[in-house]
Amino acid sequence: MKVPVAYMDAYYEFTERPLILEACDVVLANCYSFWEDCDMDYSPLYIKDMFQRALRKGIGKNVIISETGWPSQGTNLEGAFPSYENYLKYFMNMQKWHRKTKLKSFHLSSFDESSKGVTEGDVETYWGLWEKDEQLKF
Repeated sequence: MKVPVAYMDAYYEFTERPLILEACDVVLANCYSFWEDCDMDYSPLYIKDMFQRALRKGIGKNVIISETGWPSQGTNLEGAFPSYENYLKYFMNMQKWHRKTKLKSFHLSSFDESSKGVTEGDVETYWGLWEKDEQLKF
């Protein structure tokens, strides 16, 4: 019995690990335009570019965006501003793209995670669709 093997990493890491890509059947690419200081207006194009880079490296493999999203609160990162409005814009842009292309991806995360935020700053706790007390944000 053949068990499919997947490899998950940031989209740009696939250029550094060609042997792992050869051995896997599924490429799981983490794509965050926020962490690359991308302004919300350019985020839809930027996320598509990240996906295309992973797709090119994983020739013939099933490529899935394994993590993506936008923080709803916290400190800005250069031109990337966390806010409820930007969070919702990002989420809706991704949903439109999914419907149009049948792309598969996973949104990070279901719930805000108050235990995070130690290493990557205050935005790390605000990526969920629900707040930490299980209240839907929108």
